[in-house]
Amino acid sequence: MSTDSVISIAWDILKCVVIPIKRQFGYALFSKRYAEGLQKEVGKLAYEDERVHNAVEEARNNLRNVYGQVTEWQASAEKALKEARDLLRDFEMAKKTCCHGTLPNPSCRYQFSRKAKDKIKIIELLAQDCSRFKDVSFSDPAPGSVATLSSTRKEGKDVVPSIKLRDDGIFESRALIIRDIMDALADNNNSVVGVYGMGGVGKSTLLADAERRIREEKSFDLVAKADVSENPDIKRIQGEIAHALGLDIKNEEYVSVRAERLHKRLENEEKEKKDLIILDNLWKGLDLKSVGIPCGHDNKVIGCKLLLTSRNRDVLRREMGCDKDFLLGGLHEEEAKELFERIVGDKVHVDEFKPLVDEALHKCAGVPFLILAIAKRFRDAGLAEWKDTLKQIEMFKDRGINEVINKMLQLSYDNLEEEAKLTLRLCVVYGVSEPSLENLVRYGVGLGLYGQDSSMEEARNRLSSLIRTLQATSLLLENGDGNGFKIHDLVREFVALAISGDHSLLVLKDKDKCITELPKDKLKNCRAICFPYVYLKELPEELDCPKLQIFLLFTNNKSLNVPNSLFKSMTKLMVLNLTGISVTCSPSPFQLLENLHTLCLDDCMLDNVAFIGELKGLQILSFQNSTIQRLPKEIGQLVELRLLDLNNCSQLQKIEPSVLGSLIKLEELYMENSFDKWNALEQTLPSNASLIELNNMKTLCTMHVSIPNPSVLPDDLNIEKLTKYKIQIGCIQTTLSGTDNLFLDGLNGIEQSICELSQEGFPKLKHLHIVNSPSVHYILRWPSLTSFKKLESLLLKNLINLEKICHNHMSFKSFSTLKVVQVESYDKMEVLFPLSLLRELPQLEEI
Repeated sequence: MSTDSVISIAWDILKCVVIPIKRQFGYALFSKRYAEGLQKEVGKLAYEDERVHNAVEEARNNLRNVYGQVTEWQASAEKALKEARDLLRDFEMAKKTCCHGTLPNPSCRYQFSRKAKDKIKIIELLAQDCSRFKDVSFSDPAPGSVATLSSTRKEGKDVVPSIKLRDDGIFESRALIIRDIMDALADNNNSVVGVYGMGGVGKSTLLADAERRIREEKSFDLVAKADVSENPDIKRIQGEIAHALGLDIKNEEYVSVRAERLHKRLENEEKEKKDLIILDNLWKGLDLKSVGIPCGHDNKVIGCKLLLTSRNRDVLRREMGCDKDFLLGGLHEEEAKELFERIVGDKVHVDEFKPLVDEALHKCAGVPFLILAIAKRFRDAGLAEWKDTLKQIEMFKDRGINEVINKMLQLSYDNLEEEAKLTLRLCVVYGVSEPSLENLVRYGVGLGLYGQDSSMEEARNRLSSLIRTLQATSLLLENGDGNGFKIHDLVREFVALAISGDHSLLVLKDKDKCITELPKDKLKNCRAICFPYVYLKELPEELDCPKLQIFLLFTNNKSLNVPNSLFKSMTKLMVLNLTGISVTCSPSPFQLLENLHTLCLDDCMLDNVAFIGELKGLQILSFQNSTIQRLPKEIGQLVELRLLDLNNCSQLQKIEPSVLGSLIKLEELYMENSFDKWNALEQTLPSNASLIELNNMKTLCTMHVSIPNPSVLPDDLNIEKLTKYKIQIGCIQTTLSGTDNLFLDGLNGIEQSICELSQEGFPKLKHLHIVNSPSVHYILRWPSLTSFKKLESLLLKNLINLEKICHNHMSFKSFSTLKVVQVESYDKMEVLFPLSLLRELPQLEEI
């Protein structure tokens, strides 16, 4: 063997032996260098972790969904940082234990350096992964997106599809028209398709069924829908379309700006995508440009398709450029009989009733609205009442179907108790097809309709009961989502006509002449006036309406001012709503309104509201969405006030000290997205309101407030009396056993289960809504028969750590009254309810 070969072999042996030995010695010799390197990488990763954490918090605060990959990275980063810091701490401790820190410990340094090297690699990889995140979150798909509604999978997990446990019951005649509509929409030559027919024939119902079928068949990528009605509220129409598009325009005040944003959103839609906008209940042509729907100079839609309904075919063809329209007639004979039987039941097969069934259906002429009205009247009636009702209708049969409908409505109306009649009139006075339940409560209380001694909540419950009574007689309708109600145009017209004899009701329409040109006797006898989003250049200087009790004005014209003498003669006025205008304080336009009980200045331009303190009898005061900046001391004079609404008054920065404490009869206080500059209790010269003032409100039961700084919370704040509240705060735990409606946002403490918030459980809770709460792992920690025994709705969103509804075996009795479950944006939960339990939830309607 040559010398070179020997040297080569020796060198290879040396590399295999010496270099690893050198590396091992290096671990011991250069431990300080490894410690410094690890500390440096920990600092870098900590910075990235904080940056991602802040971005995630911002996303969740804005109800955006965080990518699962980001959540996993956060968990890995948190673990790596903890282990690295523990390693560095242990190393520092070990150095001090060897000869009191005077001599190094080779074994300790060796072990540390090896571990530190591995940790540095892991941390470097995590930092590299973080740099690849272009965004940490994403928004929910637009509500109008068709594809997302039919998706049944989420990140590889099986998801329970939406379940409606009700029969949709579409009749064949309607199904054929729906198919014709869909074929017409599929034709590239048609951009506008319409349906027309008389009132009560079922156009809106047909449209709802058509929309559902379109979504099921994915004929369009996106579907938006809005109700137009007789007096179009452009701002509301824009909001409904924008919501379906996933476009946030809530903070845009001006209609023109909202229209511009909508126009850009629709115009920028990808060319290969197909959008459908459904506009229901057109009474006249709608200016598409004012809404924000792209169109030409002839009001012809561009870039998307429209599906419309109207009573008048000329509105569709001449004013909306309809390419294809369909007449919706009455139900076929067998369909009408089936609908009638659904309501009345087996009584239709009893021999003595059979001929009366045929007679009733003949008079209904296939009109669903009339069939339902008569059927509901007959459902619990005896033979004599059947015969009497049909005789009453017989007298109107030669005057046309509209007169028959009015006679049927008259019979239903006459059978109402006075309180229900007044409630129906109030719905008509409102002037829109879908009145707000909350506004009706406030108007009704102001008018004294629901008992002078009733609480606000009792009045709200009474109104809800009366609405159900009116729905049972078809004088009011459900609005489709189960939470609200509608008043049919036929009913609104009938009620307005029925009480027109004494000129007590005046609902203005765009086509009406100026209010000042109306007969003076009509104004003098008028008890209710409503301007429901009609165009007004200006208000009259004065209206001579000495009997007026309720005045409602809804507009989006912020330049519209209230003349100082407008209400001069209205000394009996009890309810005043001015929405969307400018109100100045000098001199006060309300100074003579001594009987005013309800004042709503929503979405208004306001400066100084001190003059309102003169209205000593005021019980309800609302500044919702207005520009109020200061609540002056004069408001404290309103000692009869029962409800104060400051929701979305984002410019409100100052509430004078003791103002809230003076409102000793206040029952409900609403301050969401509003004032939050609470003074601490120990401040000697308070410049703002303090939370301790709320203790003076002995009857307060509903409160929505924001308290960003928990340090201003007094120790003896009495909130156990509250039954409904929404408190956004850093940290709070209290007794919640008495509440029936609970909204929890941002729980991020030690509560792994909702039940940890209340030791007594939630025996009265009906509605539970939890969002953006990473600490929640379970709803129930342990099975309990009393935890949620009255719960009707459960809404869970963005609970990234939610694993199960119940940690252990769940008793179905805990959720025996549950009707609706909605779950969105969860990462860990794989099973919502076991199938065995699902069968034991008798009230469940929707998942």
